[in-house]
Amino acid sequence: MAVLELVSSRPDWMGALTVALTRPAGVPERRAGDDPWAAAGRAQRPRRISDDLAWLRQAFDEPSEHGLKGLEDTAAVAAWETDHEAQERLARLRDRRVLDAAGFLLHEEERIAV
Repeated sequence: MAVLELVSSRPDWMGALTVALTRPAGVPERRAGDDPWAAAGRAQRPRRISDDLAWLRQAFDEPSEHGLKGLEDTAAVAAWETDHEAQERLARLRDRRVLDAAGFLLHEEERIAV
């Protein structure tokens, strides 16, 4: 189980989009001449971080439909428990620093040192 926490009074969607659209340091320009849709056996287009950000925006408005369960009686502005699929998406957003830019933190049990 993981917990998503909103640490700002409201999400900074433009800040998150800016980070999502910025190529990470040290990563070369991608897809120069590549056609990922033409790969044999690939039916869907490749996942992009902006897809996960769009999912987060929808999940914020409709949490129960996106694998998030609201937590009551917390000191956080807002907090949600996540299901496995939501946790995977949120972890990708966290790893690219998009989650931080939006004003969220992801607390995962296995990442907490005891």
